[in-house]
Amino acid sequence: MNKKQEQQILDYYSTADKYIRSKTHSNAHQTVFTKENDKYQWLVLEQKNQCEVEVRQTDSHGTITARDNYELTRNLPKCVGVERLCEGANIQTFFNADEINLIYQFGEQSKAETCASLSAILPQIKDDNTKQIVSTTLNKLNALSEKTCAELTVTTKRRKLTERDHSIKTRLAKAKAQAKQLTVAEGKKNKTHSKGKGDMEP
Repeated sequence: MNKKQEQQILDYYSTADKYIRSKTHSNAHQTVFTKENDKYQWLVLEQKNQCEVEVRQTDSHGTITARDNYELTRNLPKCVGVERLCEGANIQTFFNADEINLIYQFGEQSKAETCASLSAILPQIKDDNTKQIVSTTLNKLNALSEKTCAELTVTTKRRKLTERDHSIKTRLAKAKAQAKQLTVAEGKKNKTHSKGKGDMEP
């Protein structure tokens, strides 16, 4: 994991109380970030192998509330797994890609607002499969604490917006490169054509 990838992941989880790199707890396999006024709130980036990183977030009691997995790509680290701690139980619940997309689209500042947004669309959904996904997402969000739910929404939105912006930039750069290639090709074609016409003249 290079510094750019590390910073990108860190930005997804940063709040008003920013994480600071801990030289004491970091080592060759993991980078630990702590909060200035709380020694128990950690953000741990552990390199599982050359292409995978597990991110763990702990609360003020040192309990793991979030466990996310990323694949390291040349561009942006790609999130491939999202788990959050259920309130009042030592169980992590897994959110799949469809559920994460719903949180991105309908997530609000508070847990109650997010759940209300999802509940509001349920009666309008005709497709049974989609309705099931929304219901499951609602159940999972209701099982989280207010703080964990809010952090999940913020992290998801930051990550999705970054991915969207990066995708737009990539597409624009690709389109620009293609347009440049066409211009160069047209220039060569016209030059060759002009030269051919000159040769035919007496």
